[in-house]
This record gives sequence, C-alpha cells and structure tokens, in this order.
Amino acid sequence: MKSPLTSHLETERLEYRAGIRQVTYSDTLTALKLYINGRRFVPLGGNWGFSEHNLSYRGREYDIAVDYHRQMNFTMIRNWVGQTGDDEFYEACDRNGIMVWQDFWLANPSDGPDPDDELMFMRNATDYLKRIRRHPCIALYCGRNEGYPPATLNEQLRQLVGDSHPDMVYIPSSADDGVGGHGPYNALPIKEYFRRPMAKLHTERGMPNVMNYESLCRTLRPEHLWPQNNFWGQHDFTMKGAQRGETFNELVKNMFGWPDDAKTFTQWAQWVNYEGYRAMFESNNLTRSGLIIWMSHPAFPSMVWQTYDYFFDPTAAFFACKKACEPLHVQWNALTDSVELVNTRGGTHRKLRVGMEIYDMNGQLLKQQQKKVRTHEDSTLRCMKVKQPKWLTDVWFLRLVAKDEQGNTLSENTYVRSADDQSWQALLSLPKAHIATTIQWEKESCRAILRNDSPYPALMLRLNLKSEDGEQILPVSYSENYFHLMPGEEKTVTIRWNISDTRGSQPMLNLSGMNVEM
Repeated sequence: MKSPLTSHLETERLEYRAGIRQVTYSDTLTALKLYINGRRFVPLGGNWGFSEHNLSYRGREYDIAVDYHRQMNFTMIRNWVGQTGDDEFYEACDRNGIMVWQDFWLANPSDGPDPDDELMFMRNATDYLKRIRRHPCIALYCGRNEGYPPATLNEQLRQLVGDSHPDMVYIPSSADDGVGGHGPYNALPIKEYFRRPMAKLHTERGMPNVMNYESLCRTLRPEHLWPQNNFWGQHDFTMKGAQRGETFNELVKNMFGWPDDAKTFTQWAQWVNYEGYRAMFESNNLTRSGLIIWMSHPAFPSMVWQTYDYFFDPTAAFFACKKACEPLHVQWNALTDSVELVNTRGGTHRKLRVGMEIYDMNGQLLKQQQKKVRTHEDSTLRCMKVKQPKWLTDVWFLRLVAKDEQGNTLSENTYVRSADDQSWQALLSLPKAHIATTIQWEKESCRAILRNDSPYPALMLRLNLKSEDGEQILPVSYSENYFHLMPGEEKTVTIRWNISDTRGSQPMLNLSGMNVEM
C-alpha cells in the first residue's frame, strides 16, 4: 500500500485529437507565401471578430460555421484581434482543415490604445499561446491589426512565438511588409476588381452582402422593412462609411432599376452579392497571393460583410465564393475579356478541354469554342479571348466549362453580359420558364433534379428547404444554388440537413427565380 505522502492525486486531464503537419514560409518581408507539407498553400477565407455577439456559441455552432467555410472552398479564417478564444473553434478548424491566422489583441492604432500594462499583456499572451499551440490549424501569429505593436511589446511577442511555438512565423502587422490590407470595403463594378489585383496576401477586402428576405423579416419589424431607413443602418447598411451602401444601391439600380419593396430589393441584391464576391476572389486568382475578406462570418444580424447570415442562411455570396475558390476553376477576366484556368490546389492535369459558349438573351446558342490545355498546381493560364458574335441581344450569357479527357466537368461558370456589363434590365422582360423537378428524399438529404423545359433561360434559381409550416430549415448544405439553366439543361443539386432541425415535420423544397413559374 502506498503511503499518503507518495500517492498521486490527479488534478486535471486533457484529451484531444492531434494532427501532424508542417508549415513553412518564404518572402515574409516582401510577399508572404505559405507551404503546408511542402505544397504551396493559398489562403482563401474571411475575418472573424466575435463568434456571436452574446458569446453563446459552443461546439455545435462552431461546427456549423467552420463547415460552411469548408463548403465555400475556403482554406483560412483570420481570428481578428484574437476575439474568438473557445477551444471548440480551434477544434472545428482542425477537423475541417481550415487554417487559422491568429492575431493578438491589438486593434489598429487609431481604433485601440496601446496596453497600459505590457507585463499583464504578455502573461495573457503566454498562457493563450501555450493553450492553442497544440492545434494543427494554427498557421501564423500576427502582432497587430493594420499597424505595429509598440516596439518593446513587438519584440516580446516575437520572442514568445520563437520560444514557445518555434515552427510558426510571427509578423508584426496584418497590412504591412509581406502582406497587405486596408480594404476597400465597398461594392465595385466587376471590372474594377480586376484593375486592382493584389500582389500580396490581402487581409481585408470586402463589400456589403444583403441577407435574403426571410432573414430580413426575422431581423426587422414589418413597418421597418421598407424603404431603407435607420433600422437598416442599425444592422450595418449605412449609406456612407467604409461599406458605402449607396454604392451597392447604385449597382442594384443600374442592373434592374429601383425596386418598390424590400422583397424585390433583397432578390435583386443577390445578383450584386454573387457578382461582387465572385469577382473579389477571381481577381485574386491572377496572382494567387491569397485573400481574407472582411468578413465571412456575422456576429449578429447584419447586411454587410458576410457570406451567410446570422441565422446560417447562405446568401448568393456564399455560392459565389464556393465557385471562385474551387481548386480548379475556369473564369472570365473582365479586364482583358479572356478565359482563364486557375489551379490553386487541383493537382496536375495533362489533358483538359476548356470550352466557351455564348448564348443570346433568349438562350439560343450563338457560338462555341474549345481549346486543349495543360495545367499545373499554383498556376493561372490564359486560354482564349472572348470574341463576341456580331449580332447580340442587349443582354447575353457567357458559359465557360473545363472538362477532363473523359469528358467529366471539373468546373463550370456562367456570366451575364451586356454592352456596359452593368445594365441587365432587359432580363425583366423574359417569359416565365418552366422547371421540371424530381426530388429523391432520404432521411437527412435529398437530390433535386431540375430540368428547364422551356425555350427560355431560367435565371437565378434558388432552392430553399422549409418545414411544413413554411419556416426555413437552417443550417442547410446545398451543393449549388443561385444558378442559371439554359433551355433544355438539367442540373442535380444535393441538399443535406440535420433531422433535429426539421421540428418533426417532413421537409419541403421551394424553388424560386427571376423568371420561374411558381
């Protein structure tokens, strides 16, 4: 028998899953590049502040939000100013393969003062770093947002990372030296994004992202829905300031005119959401330097800087990001009017066919062109110029596709075009399109097979999973949403959900679109 003096009393036990990976870096002072397990890593993702304004997130919510990032083909979350500290956040990133840019707690010099007590700051930093360093998701540490820490604190943080997490890099500023930042944060015409490609990993660039009508009704009282007012402003949609809602409104107005009600505005706003977020990431594909948007995750009901809303409803921006960030991606360069094939992490392909199709506004095929190409990882290949037919309607469609040698589609992308690439009002005159729908239901998933049986394009199709009482089922995973079908085309969409979120009712699938028969 052991004596009381030699017996061991267990005071604490920690169990966790471990991951193994190697992170290396180059050009940390000029144009930072990351490599994971020897392969070039392109950071694509968004900034987080608070996870939730009441700090109510636990494992389930982090799993949902981080999985949404994985679905968007994102690879990184920036923990902005270190405001999210829950273990469940890092564990969710570990499981989903999302790397974390980890800030310390210093807002930019104009927003946040320097710490009064550097000793206390460093004690907290030491404890925090030692707690999170076991997570394989950690990619780097950053001293301050858009500025440098005080010199003495900067040196202590550099030494702390070097001593306690020596395989990680420490950079002092999120927007200087080897990385860039400082916006812009307002919506721009598509061509403007390509005029401003980022030469370095860019940590803050964004635009408003108006929520869907269902979430707007959850956020505002009926009498506050329309016209836009101070209650919209309380949920971040202000005319001035960094987000410049007036610019977003101008894009909506140029596209389709000014709507009469909130429901129409939110529907038209999804076009601006899709076009803008796709262009932000596609313009970054020119250099593949990496882009962390401001922001990807909302901490409360907001109409700006998010890809899904506070209620976990994915907006059109969600699917635009998913499209633009796919590992092998075919895209249109709005500045050079050319077709490009981008390979960020899609492996080597010796024989691919990149195709271009041009349809008039009525969905009639006017032109086809193909080119055989080869692509290697970490490359952007210009494939062909877009040569428009002589006779075009006011609005037309550009369809791009990349296929392997067996004919399997690896990437598909559709653009709406017009003379100035801003006014699409002619689309409002299209006849209604009929969509034949077949749904194959399972317990927590279904396959929706959609076929456009009409002689006209069916535009901005949105599938919306609901319960028998008409309420949305959230969170939900759609393999694709907010897409167009040309005449005779068919698409299969897979939808997944958690049965506990159905409130005991049989799910229903609602289909809507700009010119779809309901």
